[in-house]
Amino acid sequence: MPAKDSRIIRPLYRRLLIISLLLFSLAIFVYIFPLIQDLVVVTIISLVLTYIFRPIMIYLERKGLPRIYTILSIFAVVIALLILSINYLVPVIVEEAGSLISNLERVELSYMMTNLLAWLDKKVPGIVDILGLGSGNVGGLLDQARLYISGALQQSVTILAGAANLFALMIVVPFLTFFMLKDGDRLMRTWVEKVPNRFFEMSLSLGHRVDRQLGNYIRSILIESLIVGVLTGVAFSLLGFKFAVIIGLVSGLLNAIPFFGPLIAYIPLGIVVLLTYSSIRWGLLWMVVILLAVQMVDSVLLKPLLISRSVEVHPAAVLLVVLIGGRLAGAIGMFVAVPVYAIIQVIVVDMYDHLRRYRII
Repeated sequence: MPAKDSRIIRPLYRRLLIISLLLFSLAIFVYIFPLIQDLVVVTIISLVLTYIFRPIMIYLERKGLPRIYTILSIFAVVIALLILSINYLVPVIVEEAGSLISNLERVELSYMMTNLLAWLDKKVPGIVDILGLGSGNVGGLLDQARLYISGALQQSVTILAGAANLFALMIVVPFLTFFMLKDGDRLMRTWVEKVPNRFFEMSLSLGHRVDRQLGNYIRSILIESLIVGVLTGVAFSLLGFKFAVIIGLVSGLLNAIPFFGPLIAYIPLGIVVLLTYSSIRWGLLWMVVILLAVQMVDSVLLKPLLISRSVEVHPAAVLLVVLIGGRLAGAIGMFVAVPVYAIIQVIVVDMYDHLRRYRII
């Protein structure tokens, strides 16, 4: 084979092999996930907490505080914050949620949507037909939205009920988080020491890359979601919307889902506006303006500063794995799809590069 053809074929072979290994890894995960979903949920919660607290632990250790006291101090602060939240924030959320449910039971959304579309068609003739939102489609559209939301929530609640029950949340998660913080570095060193010399460098590099990408992604997405939720809630509150706390909470949580999260947020927020704002038309207009403004801040400032530096995943791959995650585990699967895929990608690419370098494959 000519040298030129060989140079062309090798990169193509490399890409095809990496893609095949990634698809194979995803297929295995899809197959075994129903068997281990309880363990996965508890482990994910513990990992998230570990990566949130770890930078604080390292900082305090560098100041001379022993690790065990550092971890206990962090847990004490978290418990204090939980008590404050239960006393002040949770009652507000419960009250707003109860009021919102009462309004949902009283109002006929199909009737309100029909009137809204009639007003829109009067202002912009033909727009309703162009969008395929004729009066015959409104009820079906709302039913589909209800079914989608209900199905995603039911699947998520089923997983949570099986794994993250009260015992797991109160006992297993703090226990696992404590030992991840206390012995995580030692466990990593022990694991690397057991690896044969031939694979030592690969294992060390792999562990550091997975740890760095996963930690950066979790911290970045939490900071981004917190900022988006606060901005949205404050903006809705200043404009006189009811349920501003729930609106901010929903926006922040859904923003953690790539691509689909902000779009899904329009459905519950639109329903809230239809239920509570004195002028539905102005309410929907303000809702769109606020969400677009917040998404602009997110896209222009937050994502380039936080998310783009945390993981190296192609946007098309993000879209695909989010859909797969949603299919497997509902809303929870959509939340964890990207970091799981990023870990698999790092493992496969690093293993292939090292195995090729040492002519093992």
